[in-house]
Amino acid sequence: MLHGTPLRAGGAPGTLLFLGGADLRLLTVRAKAPVSATSVVPVAGDATDPLGPDPAVRQIISVTGGVVALVYGYGSAGLPDIGDVLFVPVDASGAGSPRLIARANYMALAPDGRDVWVEQAGPPWGNGPAGSPAWLADENGRDLSGVRHLNGQVLVAATVSGLLVQDAAQNVALIDPASGRAAPLRIPADATIAGTDADDVAWQAAACPVQCPLHVTGLRGGPDTQLALPPHTVISANDTSDFDPAGQRLALPLDATNSQGVVTGTSVYVADLRARTLTKVPGGPIPVAALPAVLGALPAGSSDVVSARWPAAGPGLWIVATDGLYFQAGYWSGQGPLRVLPSAAGLAYRFGIPGTGAPAA
Repeated sequence: MLHGTPLRAGGAPGTLLFLGGADLRLLTVRAKAPVSATSVVPVAGDATDPLGPDPAVRQIISVTGGVVALVYGYGSAGLPDIGDVLFVPVDASGAGSPRLIARANYMALAPDGRDVWVEQAGPPWGNGPAGSPAWLADENGRDLSGVRHLNGQVLVAATVSGLLVQDAAQNVALIDPASGRAAPLRIPADATIAGTDADDVAWQAAACPVQCPLHVTGLRGGPDTQLALPPHTVISANDTSDFDPAGQRLALPLDATNSQGVVTGTSVYVADLRARTLTKVPGGPIPVAALPAVLGALPAGSSDVVSARWPAAGPGLWIVATDGLYFQAGYWSGQGPLRVLPSAAGLAYRFGIPGTGAPAA
């Protein structure tokens, strides 16, 4: 899937990659001998806390001291059931046992990088309560806020300006989590969201013409950044983009299309927001998968799934691609070729890197 040179000793810092698909897997990349050792972290609920048929990892976010994973299955009307929110601690000795911190079907990283907002979304977004309650939880499952009812809106991100939510008509808004009132939003309500962090929103106009620019809007103020995307490329909602910890670069998977609008492959680009430049990561394009979508596996309507993540500390960009049967990870230092690990059986359409903690020895 990924095109590059083999990742050899010293080619990347020691890293733990948590991969999400039908299981939560831990891929250990060792700095001295970068041989992947994959193990499965248990995610299924117990007899008193069932997750329903065919649960899978839907989200993974990096937090201080580890990662948080959201696991759920689909129930009535094909909507997400309430699932398990699991915190997996990571320290110098490696990953610890996951612990249940909430029950939800959506989550978002809080601006402090440590806690998580969780939501039990009701229709049309999930099989939760009609009021769609949301609250802030810490790594031990303690509630850090009162319950805020999102009332038919789904949690997209938690930002310094409020909770970014989306309604059934795909319109986005900001909500003050303390008062529940709407907060000013510096992007159009019908914008297509391409990526977020605590301070920034990357978006495109809803009615996007040819050569539609990507906008990056800072929620603390400042000018809007516009980036021209390569011709015949589109953003896929199934892929995962990522702002670097400094908020100055955006890793962005883009699907290439032919004259009929059919996706022909995916490449990852790095947007430098200060220089307003776009650099293609070596090694693309990632080929289109020829497999049908599988509930709990590849998201519906996808051809391949590509995720990009910056580590919380240190240089480099990690990329994981999956085609429905196999996954493959690669590392780019910012210079030279993409360094790739061998492909392995399984799905990995989400992944996260621990927010802190010593890498594998």
